[in-house]
Amino acid sequence: MSSLNRQVLRLAIPNLLASISVPLIGIADTAMIGHLPEVAYLGAVATASTIFDVMFWGAGFLRMGTTSLVAQYFGAGDRRSCIHTLYRALFIALILALALFLLRDLIAWAGFRLAGGSPEIQEWGKRYFEVRIYAVPLVMALLALNGFFLGTANAMVPMYITLVANLVNIGADYALIFGRWGAPEMGVVGAAWAAVLANVAALAVGGFFLCRKYGSYFRESLDNLFERGQLALVFRTNFHLLGRTSCLLAAQFAMLAMVSRMGEVALGANAIVWQIWALVSYGVDGFAFAAETLVGNRLGRRDFAGARAMARRILLWGSIIGALFGVFYSFALEVVARAFTSHLEVAQVILSLKFLIACIQPLNGVVFIFDGIFIGANDMKYLFKAMALALLGVFIPAALILVYWLDWGIQGAWLAYNCLMLGRFLTLLPRYRGDRWLRTFIARE
Repeated sequence: MSSLNRQVLRLAIPNLLASISVPLIGIADTAMIGHLPEVAYLGAVATASTIFDVMFWGAGFLRMGTTSLVAQYFGAGDRRSCIHTLYRALFIALILALALFLLRDLIAWAGFRLAGGSPEIQEWGKRYFEVRIYAVPLVMALLALNGFFLGTANAMVPMYITLVANLVNIGADYALIFGRWGAPEMGVVGAAWAAVLANVAALAVGGFFLCRKYGSYFRESLDNLFERGQLALVFRTNFHLLGRTSCLLAAQFAMLAMVSRMGEVALGANAIVWQIWALVSYGVDGFAFAAETLVGNRLGRRDFAGARAMARRILLWGSIIGALFGVFYSFALEVVARAFTSHLEVAQVILSLKFLIACIQPLNGVVFIFDGIFIGANDMKYLFKAMALALLGVFIPAALILVYWLDWGIQGAWLAYNCLMLGRFLTLLPRYRGDRWLRTFIARE
């Protein structure tokens, strides 16, 4: 095995294991709620979970921005700047968590109003939301911590954090949804409490490893911690990442809004398809996270040829994994659908989307790796512009034509989302083929 492949796999395998397990929280909720007697419960959890996805994925700039900056500082051997970046990220996390918690009633009102759905779906969704909102500060801190760990080329700790969180969530889901092991039978609300408990466990694990493995970093001077230029860099990086992520989440929320008006069966099927889709994105993200770290480390020490070679190698891995997922879904989607739900009508809708789900996966693999490369290079401004162009110039026109003009239903909605991924590929490919992304590295403190 070549040296490049060893370096990639050393980070990618733990990232891959952690990333694939990330959607287990949503999968466990969906699979267990899907076996409750009412289809409306599935739609309720799907709607509320999507609102949290908007918040948590929207706040994902904390993880990505921290990784980008720390990776380059770590490559340059600058421990002081690494720990300063973590402190600044935790400060932003605290402010963001406080703002989201104070605005929780407005967020719930706007989210459920935009998502639509039947009164029963909205009622149970709000009950889920009112409990899971307590996980927000925990998730914000975890995003900053994981960004720091990944930037220092430590993929094992995020894997431990994620695995512990998911084990706790699955066990608590089973206990609290169905009333097992002496716990009260809480149904939908139990799923929300399980998610909160999972995040408590995750933060405890992250804090333990931070103190144990990075104790020497805490001895670095705090001088210039809030220096204006460095704060501007952090906020500028995070602003562009927030814009890029907001565009992506706008497309996903538009999908939910369109499908929720197609009935409970379509909404339930859409919830399961999102979980199936997430397996691919999180699986490839294991390599995308490796790209963030390895490309960033090389640019930090100004090894431009090495950064290009590493990017090329990880792109190959991403395309292979995407193709494998595409083949798997082509032949096994029916089995996967049956595992998620016992409602035959929901499974039939999922199977009608098989071609759309399977054929786009190789392209998805490449696009997700492009994200990792440009994040590692701190080329956030271009990522934002490319995502906005794909949203406004491709996805929205496609959705208007396929869903509202041609009336193709949920198939039209997913075809429009495939068009979004194609638009992202076409905007990111020219940037990668040039060399401007190699010159967007950050200055050292």
